[in-house]
Amino acid sequence: MQCFLQNLRYTARLLLKSPGFTITAILVLGFGIGVNTAIFSLINAVLIKPLPYSQPDRLVKIEMPHRGEAAGGLDYPDYREICASQHSFDWLAARFGDFLDLSGIGSAERLKVDFVSPSMFKVTGKPFILGRPFTEKEDIPHGPQVAVLSERFWRTRFNSDPHVIGRSLTLSDQSFQVIGVVPAQVDDWHPPHTDIYLPINTVTIFGYFLYKRDSRWVGCFGRLKNGINLTQAQQDVDVIFSNIASQYPDTDKGYVLRLVPVLDSMVRSYSSTIWLLGAAVGCLLLISSANVANLLLAKAIERRKEISIRAALGASRLRLVGQLLIENTYLSLLGGIVGLFVAVWAIEAIKALSPQDLYRFQEVHIDLAALLFVLGLTALIALLSGLLPAWSLSDANLGLALKEEGGPAGTTGAERQRLQITLVIGQVALACVLLIGAELLVRSFQAIQSVPLGFNPNHILISELYLTSTKYELDGTRTRAFWDAVLEKVRQLPEVTQAAMNDNLPFNSDYGFPLPFIVVGQSDPGPGQEPRLGWHMISPNYFNTLQIPLLRGRDFDARDKIDSQKVIIIDEALARQYFPDQDPLGKQIQTRDAEGTHVSTIVGIVPHVNHNSADYQETPFQAYFPYAQQDWDSEVLVLRSRGDPNQLIAAVRKVVESIDPGVPVDKVSTFEDLVAKTFATRRFGVILVSLFAAAALFLSAVGLYGVLAYSVSQRTREIGIRIALGARSSNIIALVVRRGLMLVCLGLIIGIVAALILVRFIATILYGVSPVDPVSLGITVLVLGLTAFVSCLLPALRALRINPVTALRQ
Repeated sequence: MQCFLQNLRYTARLLLKSPGFTITAILVLGFGIGVNTAIFSLINAVLIKPLPYSQPDRLVKIEMPHRGEAAGGLDYPDYREICASQHSFDWLAARFGDFLDLSGIGSAERLKVDFVSPSMFKVTGKPFILGRPFTEKEDIPHGPQVAVLSERFWRTRFNSDPHVIGRSLTLSDQSFQVIGVVPAQVDDWHPPHTDIYLPINTVTIFGYFLYKRDSRWVGCFGRLKNGINLTQAQQDVDVIFSNIASQYPDTDKGYVLRLVPVLDSMVRSYSSTIWLLGAAVGCLLLISSANVANLLLAKAIERRKEISIRAALGASRLRLVGQLLIENTYLSLLGGIVGLFVAVWAIEAIKALSPQDLYRFQEVHIDLAALLFVLGLTALIALLSGLLPAWSLSDANLGLALKEEGGPAGTTGAERQRLQITLVIGQVALACVLLIGAELLVRSFQAIQSVPLGFNPNHILISELYLTSTKYELDGTRTRAFWDAVLEKVRQLPEVTQAAMNDNLPFNSDYGFPLPFIVVGQSDPGPGQEPRLGWHMISPNYFNTLQIPLLRGRDFDARDKIDSQKVIIIDEALARQYFPDQDPLGKQIQTRDAEGTHVSTIVGIVPHVNHNSADYQETPFQAYFPYAQQDWDSEVLVLRSRGDPNQLIAAVRKVVESIDPGVPVDKVSTFEDLVAKTFATRRFGVILVSLFAAAALFLSAVGLYGVLAYSVSQRTREIGIRIALGARSSNIIALVVRRGLMLVCLGLIIGIVAALILVRFIATILYGVSPVDPVSLGITVLVLGLTAFVSCLLPALRALRINPVTALRQ
């Protein structure tokens, strides 16, 4: 122990004697450790940390997408049949999310409500804070109207009142009795968070057709039995659904059942981006380690004589390596302390840069797992950056060291030079991989943003309106009158130039459940094989408001009423596919939904509009129906303003309140903000990977500069002689620059080959850019080449200032 303490004191004195070297090494290590710790904390908090449920690894989400689609819900009859026949789950639960208006307690307030089966509380296994759950006997049509509050809503809206049980709440004109308070259940991982849980059969009083097939708006969650894995459960439900599809081919053929771990379903839209960040900071860690290793190797010549004397006095090579590794560990521990501060700062930066609605991103912090990771990373850094230099330095020869006492005039051993060169080449190769990856992501992001939207989102204000009161659900005439009244009044506002409505506004949602359709008079492909279209319920003047050109035909107008001929406007993609050599106007399309089949006559054609970002998988066809021919209870108000659309918010609220004070106006934003939000996750990944690539480029340049500068210092006498013999400045510069560029070229070759192998792992998140994009490769070579040239030029200019007389005297 005394010997160990002596070594520590000696190490501290040694590092204090070289403050420049010590500070540089600590900062480089601290940066590498800090960003790795931050990204590990992100990966751990978002992708690895178990969900806050009992045995979360057994929680599964059951999806029912149409073939070729990413995801989809179930209809309630299918859910019940699966429950009755399955053998793999302890519990299955159904959920449907919607909004209801709370009244009678101050001003009207819109609440997020989950209609769930009673088994949901058994699936999650979360204990009730107050009261009890509703039961199967209560979850029946026309059963008792009971409600369970979410813990968050109970604490914020009722100040954690323990006497809330038994209280009555009026939700969209219906009275519900509070019977319990429970922590958040599943499917509550992004805003708006669930406020209240109601029995799923309660949806019938709000106008939903719960027992109709082909109404696929039910989410299904299950808890696997002990001893049953996901593969076995998938096989079980495949057999069940095959039987269901054979019984109901008109509604279920063409669909598949898919089991997904609940955590995977929560984070699948951005998990690839997070793992990519992990790989990027891993490269940065290796570059930091190589940089410090080069610093240690550069310092080795100063201690070679000391180590040789120690070896001559009887110190074993293992003892020498141990002493040197203690020094490296000392540096790494100090770097780890700096890294903790860097990690805290980086985590706050990640939270600020990331979209606010990404699940668990705002929960990222330095926890015990992250601290253990820091300790392990520090030990790894000490090993990576110190082992090779220590082993090389411990191979000391006293006679050779004394012969090289000339100091700077001497030369380092060929083996050490090769090791330094190898480390620099490795840094350049890793930086090349990161730069190529970052450039591909940047170009992919630019490609997505450059895709024409098909409409003009500038100077547009949008606001979601829901008519949840039963007075609208039971009276379609009143519903249509409300939409008409709102449009009539907002069009009279001075700053409004155009106004319209659309229930399924682009970039505001996915299509929910696309409608199967056939063209009347053309062959019917049969159940499950029909093409599908994304659909919108719109008001007249919608296309003018968003500046979508009408290619042929007419817009909807006053003649399109509930009792008149059903009409439809299609996009040009559908027209091209199904009417290639004929005029689509006047032709008819038959669609199918939960209420049956409907035949509509085509009266217009518009361009295809991006409903989401260009890389989002969506239906290839779009169609528009007049809301005046439906009893639709939700619409998005779309206003085009002369100036700043945000100035219309107060006026819109007054308009809606003047028509019906019980209808809240929420989710008000500009259309530009809505579009920007769609790209936020991709932008977040691009920014971070680009920052890491820039840091890698900087560290590689520093490493290259350090090696060349040290090489110049070791060749002072040689360069002095060359200058004395008449060598021109260009010759001296070429001597130094040629060596550096040779190292860079080798690193580039290795890096490009490695990148071409690795980019296939990010091919799925690229859009409009090939993984072997020559432009990205060219930009990377150019940036690395220019950076390397500057890094080489500085030591070369330093070589020009060598005084031949002074150099020859050394």
